[in-house]
Amino acid sequence: MKVYLLTLFPEIFQGILTQSIAKRAQDKKLLKVKIINIRDFAQGPHKTVDDTPYGGGKGMVMKVDVLYRALSSIKPKPFTVLLSASGEKYNQQTAKEFSKHKSIALICGHYEGVDERIERYTDKVISTGDYILTGGEIPAMVIIDSITRLIPGVIQKDSLIEESFSEPSTMLEYPQYTRPENFKDQKVPSILLSGNHLKIKKWREEQSLKRTKKLRPDLLKAN
Repeated sequence: MKVYLLTLFPEIFQGILTQSIAKRAQDKKLLKVKIINIRDFAQGPHKTVDDTPYGGGKGMVMKVDVLYRALSSIKPKPFTVLLSASGEKYNQQTAKEFSKHKSIALICGHYEGVDERIERYTDKVISTGDYILTGGEIPAMVIIDSITRLIPGVIQKDSLIEESFSEPSTMLEYPQYTRPENFKDQKVPSILLSGNHLKIKKWREEQSLKRTKKLRPDLLKAN
């Protein structure tokens, strides 16, 4: 997979791209990332990338012509995603869909927002949650991480089966434990030490349901 990051702040991505899963995927030649500085496509002596909004209002809006030139520099055109607080909410199913594309471009909005007209040249407008961030760079990192781990060969397939939000279950994952067996009087549940895999499986299913009811009851209603 090839990922294009269109951003005003290229340096922000150095950490995530040189560590952990993203680095492993790049080392295996399963992921290639190209960062495109939107400002390189601005015109004039001041390289202006934003302007005041028509109709008045506070803040600045990213210019559609600059974004269009930046996006048009990518050949052939990739599946294109605009990151915006007003977009469709991102979830695991969307991550799976994105991970199947050979190439994807993530446009990181900034300032008050982006000129609405750029949406004509995108395939999806995505929000990673109901909150406001300074720009689209952090959501882009979330998307890179979530889709990279789904690329075949990056992570062992078995590791993805029982995670939260993963099919066939849509419930939260059961609690996990490892050594030491006793930590500050908090002991590992005895069932996990029993060696009885059928009972362990049943316990994990019960704990998964219990955790989902407590923390994300909306997931149960959705089913």
